[in-house]
Amino acid sequence: MGIDQVVEAFKQRFEKQNHLSPFFRLQDYVIALSTQEESISVHIRKRSCKVITQNDQTQSVVEITGSTEAVKSFIEGRVKLSELINRKEIHLDASYRIILKLESIFYLSGQQTSDAV
Repeated sequence: MGIDQVVEAFKQRFEKQNHLSPFFRLQDYVIALSTQEESISVHIRKRSCKVITQNDQTQSVVEITGSTEAVKSFIEGRVKLSELINRKEIHLDASYRIILKLESIFYLSGQQTSDAV
């Protein structure tokens, strides 16, 4: 399964989970996810998540880079972003506040799915 398929699954989970919308009261996020094989950018808002092209990016971008497996485990919410950063499997240049917010969004999204099964 490629990054684009994992992002699509996240998008579907995210749009069903209204409890994540308070994270976006003040700011939307554009996240560029990159591995050695592929790159994809995602715009996350209060109630929606969509894949965007480079031309559609109008905001500052949080770039997340790592191995395919590390990026997939982050998107799926299987491993916390801070753990992946500490193990040096993922690199990003963002404030600690943004790191915690992204970790919460992706991890809670994945955990909600796990709890439902």
